[in-house]
Amino acid sequence: MANELDAQTVQVAPHGWVRVDLGLFAEATPPSSEELDAWFDPKDPRWGAVAVAVGGRSAAWFLQIRGVRAVLRHYRRGGWAAKLLRSGYVWTGLSKTRAFEEFDLLGLMHRAGLPVPQPIAARVQKRGLLYQAGLLTVRIPDAQPLARVTDPELWAQAGREIARMHAFGVWHADLNVHNIMVDVDNRIWLIDFDRSRYSPVNDGLRAENLSRLLRSVRKVVPQQEHLSWPALNRAYQHAWLGFNEHME
Repeated sequence: MANELDAQTVQVAPHGWVRVDLGLFAEATPPSSEELDAWFDPKDPRWGAVAVAVGGRSAAWFLQIRGVRAVLRHYRRGGWAAKLLRSGYVWTGLSKTRAFEEFDLLGLMHRAGLPVPQPIAARVQKRGLLYQAGLLTVRIPDAQPLARVTDPELWAQAGREIARMHAFGVWHADLNVHNIMVDVDNRIWLIDFDRSRYSPVNDGLRAENLSRLLRSVRKVVPQQEHLSWPALNRAYQHAWLGFNEHME
């Protein structure tokens, strides 16, 4: 899935690799392997990292890399698995690591014009039979989660973008009111594509995504189930019909 003209995989340690979109820094000196590795260290004072106050189980920071405002996320497990391995995942090959898969998927979607963060780099560190990973993406300026938005029209816009994502062929593994963002220009963004898949999205997968999102609404902002959810659902269904007719 990666576009080899834009992305390059660099070995930064005996068991460490970074996949980076060098197109973002085309007019600057290419980063060394040492610098690439350091991008994923939020304690490095060069980046001015500030911890993200809200979010899911992931450890995340706002920082600035070579003048680019970015978000760094270290992959963390949730649920019962976190009690055993907080940040380790079973190694099955570099291309199958969660960070590289998400980097490639985001790159594919961004190049297609979908409203997702542009990927900067992904790092994988192999430790025996396990690995740890991180992802850097361009920060969406002045964005807030859909959970904080009450305007039904913006919820409707979110529904249309979800339909566009499905029509493109992407199933989101954790679609919820925190992974849909609204920026200062009222543009909708979709984030956090860890474990998501690029393949034809059938009716069952579409229904699963919407059901997961509705459960999130009921849990986080239950008042919006009657105020804004109908607008999102109607806009989604209408947009999906349009995309489906176009595909046929």
